[in-house]
Amino acid sequence: MFVTVILAILTVFLIIFVLRKRAKYPPGPFPWPIFGNRYYLEKLTRKFGGQYLAFLELSKIYNSNIISLRLGTDDVIVVTNSKFVHEVCFSEIYDGRPWNEFTKLRNMGMKKGITLNDGAEWKELRSWSVRTLRSVGFAKQTMMELIVEEMTLIIEKLATGGVQQIQSAFAPAVINVLWMLITGQKPSENLPRLQKFLNLMERRAEKFDLTGGILTAFPWLRYIAPEMSGYNFLVKLNNELKNFLMDTINEHKEQYIKGNETDFIDLFLKEMYNNVEEQRDKVSVFSDDNLLITLLDFFIAGISTTTATLDNLFLQMANHQDVQRKLYEEINDVIGSHKLPKLEDRIKMPFTEAIITECQRLFHVTPVIGPRRVLKDTILDNYKIPKNTTVLMNVYSNNMDPNFFPDPTSFKPERHINENGVYQQHENIILFGKGKRRCPGEALAKSATFLFFVGVMQKFQLLPEPGKGFIQTELKSGLILAPKPYKMLIVPR
Repeated sequence: MFVTVILAILTVFLIIFVLRKRAKYPPGPFPWPIFGNRYYLEKLTRKFGGQYLAFLELSKIYNSNIISLRLGTDDVIVVTNSKFVHEVCFSEIYDGRPWNEFTKLRNMGMKKGITLNDGAEWKELRSWSVRTLRSVGFAKQTMMELIVEEMTLIIEKLATGGVQQIQSAFAPAVINVLWMLITGQKPSENLPRLQKFLNLMERRAEKFDLTGGILTAFPWLRYIAPEMSGYNFLVKLNNELKNFLMDTINEHKEQYIKGNETDFIDLFLKEMYNNVEEQRDKVSVFSDDNLLITLLDFFIAGISTTTATLDNLFLQMANHQDVQRKLYEEINDVIGSHKLPKLEDRIKMPFTEAIITECQRLFHVTPVIGPRRVLKDTILDNYKIPKNTTVLMNVYSNNMDPNFFPDPTSFKPERHINENGVYQQHENIILFGKGKRRCPGEALAKSATFLFFVGVMQKFQLLPEPGKGFIQTELKSGLILAPKPYKMLIVPR
């Protein structure tokens, strides 16, 4: 009887597989019942050193710009061609977000916030958040004062020189600046609280990957093996994180003074209270739940990506002394050796901008972006894509396309400088996404990266360890593509 049932299930899946191929569905490996293609994808990821490279290999195997996979309960397509990556980015048909066990756990069970939300609420909240982040950004005097404080601390930590890990000096500064932007509190005012928050975020990040992990593949495990599957652990972490963030929100409520808003939370509360006063019958996007998940969105997106970008930049400077020399000349010409960099210096430093762009192109910290949910049946590269299909985009394949970036594996900042010596970003490059799902914190990330990168390079020369001509670039594969810990020789200028 058992064998008969198994054969029947296999037959059904085989029929579906064949029908899809005839219906011009993207090619891909056979989706096994229950397990789908998860184990096969994990095997390829280990073999090639990253999920983005596994997707490239599948694209070669099936000779297609778009491949299909069955990951848990989701039908997933992966796009590896620049033209179609851009089509997905800019078309509203792909603006949805899937709502599965992974996204539910990540969002504490609430379809709120701006990262994993969609529809009219998402559009309104995202638009408001982008405007508000600009208003509390680096142009404010208090933020620039914090930047100066943080740069001073970085310089003090590195002042002894010698062989050391540079990340330990600059990573706290990235976290501190983001914390100040969102909460209005200087990190030094409550270090134990900030450290508790970071510990929670790190423990939580270890349990997620872009395809959702074991609970997305087998959601029923939460009922029969809640401990083994990690479900209970994630729920516990979520509750701790929720309580922590709500404590921060409630403190702002207690101290709130209308007309004296200084940070993102204050400005959100202003909108919340205005809606209560003026539009009692209208359901507002400005609620505790949306504020909670939006804060989570910002911290998840902002901390690890900016830290990894700076880590990559410093590593490449140590490995490319010719580029570092030219960078230092530009810093010396524009800023000098005594003043700290300011945002207005950026426009006068095309080579610096080109270095940052080239490093992000070559070592993109989020090589696979998404997931998107198709909002209606559509056609992509002559393939039929059904409504509610999940879409992932392999940005790595776009940024390494030799048609746009000749000799793509080489580090060449000059490719982003035009014939007039002006910095010019290639229209096809994707660094912060594109379209309406573009990263809302892009301007802030660029500002922080520029200031901390130039601040360090102004004061120190970075070199490989003595006796080593090169620092091996080894990357940790996961949601964020970051360098594995490395050491370098730091020489004060």
